[in-house]
Amino acid sequence: MKKLSICMLIFFCACLYAQNLSPFSNMRHSSVDSNGNLHLRFDTTAELADSYQLHYTTAQQWQEADLAQIGDGVFEALVPYNFGDRLRYRCKAVFEAMDQNISYLHPAWLEQDSFPLELGTQALIANDPSGDLLQSENPDLDITASYLAASESRIYRSMQNLSGAYSLMQSLTSYNIYISALINPETLADSVAYAMIYTYNIPMVISPGLYKINIDLTSLPSYERIGDIQSIVADNTLQMSCLMSDLINDPDFGAWPNSTNTLITTDITLNVGIDLVNQVPEFFFGDYGAQGMIEYKNLVYEVAENTLPSLKIVAYDAVSGAIELLYIDAEGDFPLQATHTIPTSAGFMDMDMNPIYNPDGSISFFENASKESSFTVSDNLIDFVVAYPPVSNADDTSPAAPALDILFTNPLRAGSSSCQLNLKGLKAESATLSLYNLRGQKLQEIAQIPTAKSLETITWSGSAYQALPQGIYLLRLQQAGHSVTRKITIIR
Repeated sequence: MKKLSICMLIFFCACLYAQNLSPFSNMRHSSVDSNGNLHLRFDTTAELADSYQLHYTTAQQWQEADLAQIGDGVFEALVPYNFGDRLRYRCKAVFEAMDQNISYLHPAWLEQDSFPLELGTQALIANDPSGDLLQSENPDLDITASYLAASESRIYRSMQNLSGAYSLMQSLTSYNIYISALINPETLADSVAYAMIYTYNIPMVISPGLYKINIDLTSLPSYERIGDIQSIVADNTLQMSCLMSDLINDPDFGAWPNSTNTLITTDITLNVGIDLVNQVPEFFFGDYGAQGMIEYKNLVYEVAENTLPSLKIVAYDAVSGAIELLYIDAEGDFPLQATHTIPTSAGFMDMDMNPIYNPDGSISFFENASKESSFTVSDNLIDFVVAYPPVSNADDTSPAAPALDILFTNPLRAGSSSCQLNLKGLKAESATLSLYNLRGQKLQEIAQIPTAKSLETITWSGSAYQALPQGIYLLRLQQAGHSVTRKITIIR
């Protein structure tokens, strides 16, 4: 039954590959928020896998982050980050099928090649239940866990078994074989697989190395040695490593990277008996380990400091209000906030903008704007960038130049004694400056100006805002039927 389930699971991997169903779509990161965390997100079909994980490291040992579903098919992990660190991260999804698990994961990426590896520097593909041997009762062949790591030049595989020992020669006619299979999904139809094999040097039969295996359903598989491997048993773990070039240089391996940058892997143990008379080997299955589909991505975040993103108006139709905005961030940080502030009869309303992620890393927004709309983005919820629809001088409903504006220090620290608000573009008429929350509720009237001049400076006393919670607020300046709204962030 287990042999059948393994075939079905490999078929399942091939189906994922054929449909290009990576469970980690649109991997993205923010900048560092006020709590010192990066927001790492990916999109998926939540029901596609039975569980998801995200791991990260700034040293060697990997840690698992708390991963939460924050929306329909959107998962997020908050990961601590100090500017200047080199953060690596990887994801894993686990599927359950026929009482077996298959993992889809990124490898634990190594900056430098080293052998052997500490277990904590590798990615656990999955554990495998003990006591599920197929044709053997030898605990040395009972696989209990499988691991993976990769670098630019090498693949690393590790397996653990029930006994912690990896015996090779049982007798003159009986030997054990430990196999880490590597399969390019593009060559599955050609019945070609590759494997790192750890075994005794059995003359005329097999020796340790990297092999190409041709599977013929009408006869025994044939195998050809194509390279050397590194192998060692350390800390009750069998580790093997091979050069990636030995794989991709074989003419039957297929293109690499393939269209999804993935390989299928599983561990297998065998016992081989040798007939001393005719020298014909007979193979007996021990166990199959965890199955994994490996998406080769080296996910890294290394930033010295944050720079503000830009938000540009690409196109605007003043008649219909249709507006296109383009968000660009030098570090590739996505916006934690992207809102369109719309005036209403009761005040203002903030609406989340729907991002369109472009292949070049930029983000587009398509909105319908009014003359008093504003658009705000932030990659860290500390610093904010605001854009406004352009005002046409030919529009008789728009204010005459110079347009109303409010200039101030942003963000504003609640502990400061006062804040200077510079009001521009005023006429010689009365004006009102007020503070609103994002729900459009008026919190306070900052100033009433009976007869304004073109440039007014208002001192906003700290006692008026020091008790306000940290967050985003709206300053609104009104005069003679015209108004302007600006967002201000109060921090502590």
